[in-house]
Amino acid sequence: MNSLPLISLIIPCYNAEQTLEKCLDSVIQQSFLNLEIIIVDDGSTDRTSTIYEQFESEDKRIKIIRQENYGVSKARNKGVKAATGKYICFVDSDDWVEPNYCSELHNLLVTENADISIVEASYEDENGNVIFNKPTSSEKIFDGKRALILLLEDEVVQSHPWGKLYKATFLKSVSFPENLKCFEDYSTLFKIFDKAVKVVKSDEKLYHYIQHEDSLSHNLSPQTAYYFYLAIMEVFNFWQNTTPLHNQGSITKNIIRKLLMVLKRIIRNTSKEELQAEKEKIRQSFKSFLKYPVKDIGVEYYFYLRLYYYYPKLYAKLISKK
Repeated sequence: MNSLPLISLIIPCYNAEQTLEKCLDSVIQQSFLNLEIIIVDDGSTDRTSTIYEQFESEDKRIKIIRQENYGVSKARNKGVKAATGKYICFVDSDDWVEPNYCSELHNLLVTENADISIVEASYEDENGNVIFNKPTSSEKIFDGKRALILLLEDEVVQSHPWGKLYKATFLKSVSFPENLKCFEDYSTLFKIFDKAVKVVKSDEKLYHYIQHEDSLSHNLSPQTAYYFYLAIMEVFNFWQNTTPLHNQGSITKNIIRKLLMVLKRIIRNTSKEELQAEKEKIRQSFKSFLKYPVKDIGVEYYFYLRLYYYYPKLYAKLISKK
Protein backbone atom coordinates (compact mmCIF):
# COMPACT_ATOMS: atom_id res chain seq x y z
CA MET A 1 0.00 0.00 0.00
CA ASN A 2 2.75 2.46 0.96
CA SER A 3 4.36 2.21 -2.48
CA LEU A 4 1.28 3.98 -3.87
CA PRO A 5 0.83 7.74 -3.49
CA LEU A 6 -1.74 8.92 -0.98
CA ILE A 7 -5.12 9.99 -2.32
CA SER A 8 -7.19 12.31 -0.15
CA LEU A 9 -10.86 11.48 -0.73
CA ILE A 10 -13.12 14.27 0.55
CA ILE A 11 -16.78 13.71 1.48
CA PRO A 12 -18.79 16.79 2.50
CA CYS A 13 -22.02 15.83 4.24
CA TYR A 14 -25.08 17.46 5.75
CA ASN A 15 -28.02 15.53 7.21
CA ALA A 16 -27.07 12.49 5.15
CA GLU A 17 -28.37 9.73 7.42
CA GLN A 18 -30.35 8.14 4.56
CA THR A 19 -27.41 7.78 2.19
CA LEU A 20 -24.11 8.07 4.05
CA GLU A 21 -23.76 4.42 5.02
CA LYS A 22 -23.94 3.24 1.40
CA CYS A 23 -21.53 5.99 0.38
CA LEU A 24 -18.97 5.08 3.04
CA ASP A 25 -19.34 1.35 2.38
CA SER A 26 -18.35 1.98 -1.23
CA VAL A 27 -15.43 4.20 -0.25
CA ILE A 28 -13.80 1.93 2.33
CA GLN A 29 -14.01 -1.00 -0.12
CA GLN A 30 -11.87 0.74 -2.73
CA SER A 31 -9.27 -1.49 -4.37
CA PHE A 32 -6.87 1.45 -4.07
CA LEU A 33 -5.97 1.16 -0.40
CA ASN A 34 -3.73 4.16 0.29
CA LEU A 35 -6.57 6.55 1.02
CA GLU A 36 -7.07 9.40 3.43
CA ILE A 37 -10.86 9.63 3.81
CA ILE A 38 -11.84 13.10 5.00
CA ILE A 39 -15.47 13.52 6.08
CA VAL A 40 -16.51 17.14 6.60
CA ASP A 41 -19.76 17.43 8.56
CA ASP A 42 -21.48 20.70 7.69
CA GLY A 43 -23.48 20.99 10.91
CA SER A 44 -25.71 17.92 10.54
CA THR A 45 -28.61 17.63 12.99
CA ASP A 46 -29.72 14.07 12.23
CA ARG A 47 -27.94 10.71 12.72
CA THR A 48 -25.15 11.52 10.28
CA SER A 49 -22.51 11.72 13.01
CA THR A 50 -23.54 8.37 14.48
CA ILE A 51 -22.97 6.74 11.10
CA TYR A 52 -19.55 8.19 10.34
CA GLU A 53 -18.33 7.72 13.92
CA GLN A 54 -19.04 4.00 13.60
CA PHE A 55 -17.03 3.85 10.38
CA GLU A 56 -14.25 5.92 11.97
CA SER A 57 -13.95 3.42 14.83
CA GLU A 58 -13.38 0.61 12.32
CA ASP A 59 -11.18 2.31 9.72
CA LYS A 60 -8.14 4.37 10.73
CA ARG A 61 -8.01 6.05 7.31
CA ILE A 62 -11.08 8.12 8.18
CA LYS A 63 -10.66 11.66 9.51
CA ILE A 64 -13.58 13.75 10.73
CA ILE A 65 -13.90 17.53 10.47
CA ARG A 66 -16.93 19.26 11.99
CA GLN A 67 -18.17 22.75 11.29
CA GLU A 68 -21.34 24.77 11.74
CA ASN A 69 -23.74 24.80 8.79
CA TYR A 70 -21.80 27.13 6.49
CA GLY A 71 -22.47 25.28 3.24
CA VAL A 72 -20.78 22.78 0.97
CA SER A 73 -18.17 25.25 -0.34
CA LYS A 74 -16.68 25.86 3.08
CA ALA A 75 -16.85 22.12 3.76
CA ARG A 76 -14.93 21.33 0.57
CA ASN A 77 -12.40 24.08 1.29
CA LYS A 78 -11.79 22.70 4.79
CA GLY A 79 -11.37 19.23 3.37
CA VAL A 80 -8.85 20.44 0.80
CA LYS A 81 -6.92 22.39 3.43
CA ALA A 82 -6.70 19.31 5.65
CA ALA A 83 -5.73 16.96 2.81
CA THR A 84 -2.19 15.60 2.90
CA GLY A 85 -2.36 13.38 -0.18
CA LYS A 86 -0.54 13.87 -3.47
CA TYR A 87 -3.91 13.70 -5.19
CA ILE A 88 -7.45 14.75 -4.24
CA CYS A 89 -10.84 13.46 -5.30
CA PHE A 90 -14.41 13.97 -4.11
CA VAL A 91 -17.46 11.85 -3.42
CA ASP A 92 -20.79 13.39 -2.39
CA SER A 93 -22.49 11.83 0.61
CA ASP A 94 -25.67 10.90 -1.27
CA ASP A 95 -23.74 9.11 -4.05
CA TRP A 96 -21.62 5.95 -4.17
CA VAL A 97 -18.73 4.62 -6.22
CA GLU A 98 -17.56 1.35 -7.75
CA PRO A 99 -14.64 -0.47 -6.02
CA ASN A 100 -12.18 0.58 -8.74
CA TYR A 101 -13.16 4.26 -8.73
CA CYS A 102 -9.90 5.51 -7.20
CA SER A 103 -7.65 2.92 -8.84
CA GLU A 104 -8.94 3.71 -12.32
CA LEU A 105 -8.58 7.46 -11.75
CA HIS A 106 -5.04 6.93 -10.47
CA ASN A 107 -4.04 4.58 -13.30
CA LEU A 108 -5.35 7.00 -15.92
CA LEU A 109 -3.50 9.94 -14.44
CA VAL A 110 -0.18 8.15 -13.91
CA THR A 111 -0.18 6.22 -17.19
CA GLU A 112 -0.74 9.35 -19.24
CA ASN A 113 1.28 11.64 -16.95
CA ALA A 114 -1.78 13.89 -16.74
CA ASP A 115 -2.83 16.59 -14.29
CA ILE A 116 -6.51 15.61 -14.06
CA SER A 117 -8.21 12.28 -14.75
CA ILE A 118 -11.93 11.77 -15.28
CA VAL A 119 -14.31 8.81 -15.16
CA GLU A 120 -17.96 8.76 -16.17
CA ALA A 121 -21.02 8.62 -13.95
CA SER A 122 -24.24 6.71 -14.04
CA TYR A 123 -27.07 9.22 -13.52
CA GLU A 124 -29.71 7.44 -11.46
CA ASP A 125 -32.84 8.03 -9.43
CA GLU A 126 -33.16 6.87 -5.83
CA ASN A 127 -34.21 3.40 -7.00
CA GLY A 128 -31.12 2.92 -9.15
CA ASN A 129 -32.88 3.51 -12.47
CA VAL A 130 -30.77 5.28 -15.09
CA ILE A 131 -32.48 8.56 -15.93
CA PHE A 132 -29.93 10.29 -18.15
CA ASN A 133 -27.19 9.34 -20.58
CA LYS A 134 -24.76 12.17 -21.19
CA PRO A 135 -22.86 12.60 -24.47
CA THR A 136 -19.54 10.79 -24.81
CA SER A 137 -16.57 11.45 -27.03
CA SER A 138 -14.04 9.31 -28.87
CA GLU A 139 -11.38 11.67 -27.50
CA LYS A 140 -9.74 10.36 -24.34
CA ILE A 141 -6.63 12.52 -23.99
CA PHE A 142 -6.79 16.30 -24.13
CA ASP A 143 -4.34 19.12 -23.86
CA GLY A 144 -5.33 21.65 -21.22
CA LYS A 145 -6.93 24.10 -23.63
CA ARG A 146 -9.06 21.43 -25.28
CA ALA A 147 -10.21 20.11 -21.89
CA LEU A 148 -11.15 23.64 -20.84
CA ILE A 149 -13.22 24.10 -24.01
CA LEU A 150 -15.08 20.85 -23.33
CA LEU A 151 -15.72 21.94 -19.75
CA LEU A 152 -17.09 25.30 -20.91
CA GLU A 153 -19.32 23.54 -23.45
CA ASP A 154 -20.55 21.46 -20.48
CA GLU A 155 -21.45 18.27 -22.33
CA VAL A 156 -18.60 15.76 -22.70
CA VAL A 157 -16.87 17.18 -19.61
CA GLN A 158 -19.07 18.62 -16.89
CA SER A 159 -18.38 20.84 -13.92
CA HIS A 160 -18.96 18.35 -11.11
CA PRO A 161 -16.01 18.12 -8.71
CA TRP A 162 -16.61 14.38 -8.27
CA GLY A 163 -15.62 11.76 -10.84
CA LYS A 164 -12.20 13.37 -11.18
CA LEU A 165 -8.75 13.04 -9.65
CA TYR A 166 -6.64 16.18 -9.32
CA LYS A 167 -3.08 16.93 -8.42
CA ALA A 168 -3.45 18.31 -4.90
CA THR A 169 -1.46 21.44 -5.78
CA PHE A 170 -4.22 22.46 -8.23
CA LEU A 171 -6.85 22.54 -5.51
CA LYS A 172 -4.65 24.02 -2.82
CA SER A 173 -4.47 27.27 -4.81
CA VAL A 174 -8.21 27.50 -5.65
CA SER A 175 -11.13 27.95 -3.27
CA PHE A 176 -14.78 27.08 -3.76
CA PRO A 177 -16.73 30.37 -3.37
CA GLU A 178 -18.25 30.49 0.09
CA ASN A 179 -20.59 33.35 -0.85
CA LEU A 180 -22.55 31.03 -3.16
CA LYS A 181 -24.93 28.65 -1.41
CA CYS A 182 -25.20 26.46 -4.51
CA PHE A 183 -23.62 25.96 -7.94
CA GLU A 184 -20.23 26.62 -6.36
CA ASP A 185 -18.73 23.78 -8.37
CA TYR A 186 -19.83 25.33 -11.67
CA SER A 187 -17.92 28.52 -10.90
CA THR A 188 -14.79 26.71 -9.64
CA LEU A 189 -13.94 23.82 -11.95
CA PHE A 190 -12.88 26.04 -14.86
CA LYS A 191 -10.25 27.68 -12.62
CA ILE A 192 -8.81 24.26 -11.84
CA PHE A 193 -8.90 23.06 -15.45
CA ASP A 194 -7.18 26.26 -16.56
CA LYS A 195 -4.08 25.05 -14.71
CA ALA A 196 -3.96 21.69 -16.48
CA VAL A 197 -1.50 20.85 -19.25
CA LYS A 198 -2.97 17.41 -19.87
CA VAL A 199 -6.31 15.77 -18.99
CA VAL A 200 -7.29 12.13 -19.54
CA LYS A 201 -10.76 10.59 -19.52
CA SER A 202 -12.36 7.14 -19.39
CA ASP A 203 -15.94 6.25 -20.35
CA GLU A 204 -16.19 3.71 -17.53
CA LYS A 205 -19.18 4.57 -15.33
CA LEU A 206 -17.63 4.23 -11.90
CA TYR A 207 -19.51 6.98 -10.06
CA HIS A 208 -23.20 6.67 -9.20
CA TYR A 209 -24.77 10.12 -9.15
CA ILE A 210 -28.14 9.93 -7.42
CA GLN A 211 -30.68 12.60 -8.32
CA HIS A 212 -33.28 13.11 -5.62
CA GLU A 213 -36.72 14.60 -6.09
CA ASP A 214 -35.88 17.40 -3.65
CA SER A 215 -32.58 18.29 -5.32
CA LEU A 216 -31.83 21.76 -6.66
CA SER A 217 -32.14 20.58 -10.23
CA HIS A 218 -35.75 19.61 -9.59
CA ASN A 219 -36.63 22.52 -7.29
CA LEU A 220 -34.76 25.58 -8.51
CA SER A 221 -36.20 28.47 -6.50
CA PRO A 222 -35.85 32.06 -7.80
CA GLN A 223 -33.10 32.76 -5.26
CA THR A 224 -31.11 29.63 -6.09
CA ALA A 225 -31.63 30.40 -9.78
CA TYR A 226 -30.01 33.77 -9.12
CA TYR A 227 -27.03 32.05 -7.48
CA PHE A 228 -26.72 30.02 -10.67
CA TYR A 229 -26.74 33.29 -12.65
CA LEU A 230 -23.82 34.59 -10.57
CA ALA A 231 -21.89 31.39 -11.23
CA ILE A 232 -22.65 31.54 -14.97
CA MET A 233 -21.41 35.11 -15.21
CA GLU A 234 -18.22 34.25 -13.34
CA VAL A 235 -17.57 31.56 -15.95
CA PHE A 236 -18.35 33.99 -18.78
CA ASN A 237 -16.07 36.71 -17.39
CA PHE A 238 -13.27 34.21 -16.96
CA TRP A 239 -13.68 32.97 -20.52
CA GLN A 240 -13.66 36.51 -21.91
CA ASN A 241 -10.37 37.24 -20.15
CA THR A 242 -8.51 34.10 -21.23
CA THR A 243 -6.53 33.50 -24.38
CA PRO A 244 -9.03 33.37 -27.31
CA LEU A 245 -10.47 29.90 -27.64
CA HIS A 246 -11.86 27.95 -30.55
CA ASN A 247 -15.53 26.94 -30.58
CA GLN A 248 -16.61 30.37 -29.35
CA GLY A 249 -20.08 29.91 -30.84
CA SER A 250 -20.84 26.68 -28.97
CA ILE A 251 -19.46 28.00 -25.69
CA THR A 252 -21.39 31.26 -25.99
CA LYS A 253 -24.60 29.46 -26.89
CA ASN A 254 -24.23 27.21 -23.85
CA ILE A 255 -23.77 30.22 -21.56
CA ILE A 256 -26.70 32.10 -23.10
CA ARG A 257 -28.92 29.02 -22.88
CA LYS A 258 -28.25 28.79 -19.15
CA LEU A 259 -28.80 32.52 -18.61
CA LEU A 260 -32.17 32.44 -20.35
CA MET A 261 -33.18 29.34 -18.39
CA VAL A 262 -32.32 31.11 -15.13
CA LEU A 263 -34.15 34.27 -16.17
CA LYS A 264 -37.26 32.32 -17.15
CA ARG A 265 -37.28 30.50 -13.80
CA ILE A 266 -36.97 33.77 -11.88
CA ILE A 267 -39.63 35.68 -13.83
CA ARG A 268 -42.18 32.87 -13.78
CA ASN A 269 -41.87 32.40 -10.03
CA THR A 270 -41.77 35.96 -8.74
CA SER A 271 -44.05 38.98 -8.75
CA LYS A 272 -43.02 42.25 -10.40
CA GLU A 273 -41.90 43.55 -7.00
CA GLU A 274 -39.73 40.58 -6.07
CA LEU A 275 -35.99 40.38 -6.86
CA GLN A 276 -36.12 43.67 -8.75
CA ALA A 277 -32.43 44.41 -8.25
CA GLU A 278 -31.47 40.91 -9.33
CA LYS A 279 -33.61 41.10 -12.47
CA GLU A 280 -32.06 44.42 -13.39
CA LYS A 281 -28.56 43.07 -12.86
CA ILE A 282 -29.35 40.20 -15.22
CA ARG A 283 -30.75 42.62 -17.79
CA GLN A 284 -27.65 44.82 -17.67
CA SER A 285 -25.38 41.80 -18.06
CA PHE A 286 -27.14 40.88 -21.31
CA LYS A 287 -25.39 43.87 -22.91
CA SER A 288 -22.19 41.81 -23.02
CA PHE A 289 -23.90 39.30 -25.31
CA LEU A 290 -25.39 41.74 -27.82
CA LYS A 291 -22.11 41.77 -29.77
CA TYR A 292 -22.55 38.18 -30.92
CA PRO A 293 -24.04 37.88 -34.43
CA VAL A 294 -27.03 35.70 -35.18
CA LYS A 295 -24.84 33.24 -37.10
CA ASP A 296 -22.91 32.45 -33.89
CA ILE A 297 -25.77 32.08 -31.41
CA GLY A 298 -28.86 31.37 -33.51
CA VAL A 299 -32.03 33.34 -34.17
CA GLU A 300 -33.83 32.39 -30.96
CA TYR A 301 -31.09 33.46 -28.57
CA TYR A 302 -30.34 36.55 -30.66
CA PHE A 303 -34.00 37.60 -30.38
CA TYR A 304 -34.57 36.87 -26.68
CA LEU A 305 -31.38 38.63 -25.56
CA ARG A 306 -32.48 41.82 -27.27
CA LEU A 307 -36.08 41.51 -26.19
CA TYR A 308 -35.17 41.35 -22.51
CA TYR A 309 -32.43 43.97 -22.72
CA TYR A 310 -34.54 46.58 -24.56
CA TYR A 311 -38.08 45.58 -23.58
CA PRO A 312 -37.95 43.71 -20.25
CA LYS A 313 -41.65 44.18 -19.47
CA LEU A 314 -42.65 42.76 -22.84
CA TYR A 315 -40.28 39.85 -22.36
CA ALA A 316 -41.70 39.14 -18.91
CA LYS A 317 -45.25 39.25 -20.28
CA LEU A 318 -44.35 36.89 -23.11
CA ILE A 319 -42.51 34.42 -20.87
CA SER A 320 -45.22 34.43 -18.22
CA LYS A 321 -47.82 33.32 -20.77
CA LYS A 322 -45.89 30.24 -21.87
